[in-house]
Amino acid sequence: MLKRALLIVDRGSREPEVRQELEEICALAKRRAGYDHASFCFLEVLPPFIGEGIKSCVDAGADVITVMPYFLYPGMKLKDTVKQSARIGKDRQLRLAITRPLSYHPMMPSLVADRISELKKEKGIALSDGECDVLLIGHGSSDPNAHDAFVHTADAIRPRYRNVHHCFLELDSPNIEQGVAQAVAKNPRVLLMMPYFLHKGAHIKRDVVNDVDAALEKAHFKNAHMARHLGVDDRLVNLIVERAKEVENRFLDGTFGTAAKRSMTERTFDIEKRSFEIIDAEVGPHNYDAMQWPVVRRVIHATADFDFAGKGRMLFDRRAIDSAFSAIKNCCTIVTDVDMVAAAINKKSLADLGLKTACYISDAKVAEEARRLGKTRSEMAMRHAAKEIDGGIVAIGNAPTALFEVISMVKEGAARPALVVGLPVGFVSASESKEELARTDVPFITNVGRKGGSPAASSAINAILLLYQSQRRA
Repeated sequence: MLKRALLIVDRGSREPEVRQELEEICALAKRRAGYDHASFCFLEVLPPFIGEGIKSCVDAGADVITVMPYFLYPGMKLKDTVKQSARIGKDRQLRLAITRPLSYHPMMPSLVADRISELKKEKGIALSDGECDVLLIGHGSSDPNAHDAFVHTADAIRPRYRNVHHCFLELDSPNIEQGVAQAVAKNPRVLLMMPYFLHKGAHIKRDVVNDVDAALEKAHFKNAHMARHLGVDDRLVNLIVERAKEVENRFLDGTFGTAAKRSMTERTFDIEKRSFEIIDAEVGPHNYDAMQWPVVRRVIHATADFDFAGKGRMLFDRRAIDSAFSAIKNCCTIVTDVDMVAAAINKKSLADLGLKTACYISDAKVAEEARRLGKTRSEMAMRHAAKEIDGGIVAIGNAPTALFEVISMVKEGAARPALVVGLPVGFVSASESKEELARTDVPFITNVGRKGGSPAASSAINAILLLYQSQRRA
């Protein structure tokens, strides 16, 4: 009889409550589905990372490993988890299946509604649901798929309440201040706020609370209450088991992980190869050279947007690739404007090349200094990284203000990066910041127009790292 293991992959956190919740969820899932082994690991932040998590399953004697990407949204973190897990599974010739994430399951809106009901009972709110206004608070992502999944949940509970609004902690809009303002503008009798977060991590313990308190004070509204996060819940455990069974059935009918059939990991890599062939064919003749085109192609692959080779074409300073290679050779730091960009940079490439990433957008000191000086966190995060930026590589995929700040630092002589990948996204200042970068005396890669984003920036960096590794092997 095959020994089965379940591995839950979470984003990662230093907060002890997160580990406690994951340990409890693993124990419940193990009992409920009869796994021989169940454990968790982290995509980033701190170990155990995915490789260590898979090794723990193998060491426990597992014949079959089911990997559960424990994410609420189909964004870059999910993609990175799938790619890493699939690569390790292929390299080690494991019988490994990867489930779908939590998003779009009908149980999720029901769980949100139950958390709100718990809050009403706790606070003694006698109003019916139809008399209550709700604000659903998400983390936020520059990936439009993640945005759509979150809004889908908000839309699903909308018929139940008087008004349902949504907002994001970071990386997307409306932000919390805007979300609270929009909700208060509807003159609610009570505002019930639901943090759509899996764990009691730093965001729940500090960031969301601080931003909500400031927004409510600014809006002069007091009758607002916060529900608890999703946390440990039997229905989440049932959903994990359900998602796992969907892929584990392939083992039972012999269509997965056998000599007669190609594994999912093999198909994954074939898909990437075929995707590149499609991109080459659809773009056709172009003016990019042999070092530039792999960067453009990988950006198109990450975004499925051919505009990066069309009207929103990518622009390269003539020194960009050579300067980046020199910095990589010197084991530079890659500074990013948001955690999402850093998370999507290939961890194996970073380790092989002796590189590290730095992102200070969530640093408490940066946030405090930004409030004190009336600047954005993105601007202050760049200033905080001045030493790493000097001689390093900068990758900006979200905030035009971060790009403008780096440009100012270059002009002031505060830092001289080896390369600036400037691909912020948005309607306000994104185009202008890129135009200013192209006029600045610094090696750069950017594009024309409003499009960009964390997937574009991280994929450009990944392409450069792969190019460097290829040149080094040649």
